Amino acid sequence: MRTKSSTGRTPLALSLLAVLLATGCTGGERTASEDRVGPEANETGTASEDHHEGHGDGHGVAALGESFESLDELAAWVQDETGECADPAPANRDELIDYVGPQLAEYYEPFVSEWVTCSIPPYDRLGLVLFGEGELVEFQRSWQQAQADGRLNDNPVWAFGNGFAITAGSVGNDELGLHYLWCKPVDIEDAHRIPADVDGCEFARTAHH
Repeated sequence: MRTKSSTGRTPLALSLLAVLLATGCTGGERTASEDRVGPEANETGTASEDHHEGHGDGHGVAALGESFESLDELAAWVQDETGECADPAPANRDELIDYVGPQLAEYYEPFVSEWVTCSIPPYDRLGLVLFGEGELVEFQRSWQQAQADGRLNDNPVWAFGNGFAITAGSVGNDELGLHYLWCKPVDIEDAHRIPADVDGCEFARTAHH
């Protein structure tokens, strides 16, 4: 009787133990897998959003989004966005002075590191400009001071990104999502505005009409 009773209980006990062990091991593996995958997926998503959206909730030049290390990178981006500007041509400082005109040259040229020109309809020739490090902030300060002194009345006609500009403001604003610099207030209600680095100025993008 003792042998029969012992044999009858052993399979049941082993079965229950096996179920408990299987349940515990499965739960542990699932938790470990979720811990590994979760943060990686979150980091990837965040990086992607930052790349496309830039830092639009901040202020100043850094809030204008993506920056470019070279004119080649800038030109490639403009080509991708517009399907134009196929053959950018290097241009020197004398050409920049001639391009903006002698009256405005002193307000643009000192801050520009390098530039190239290309064609984007309806413009036969416009400029892609890179500023020197920190020079776009100094450009804002210089332009605001010139307005305060009465030497300039209007805002710049260029459209600005993070450390660069397109000399045809309408192309930069409408086709590339760049911003004008307004140190003199402009009354456009639907403009997207970002505070500039200099108090009293702002970067603004108007709706495309």
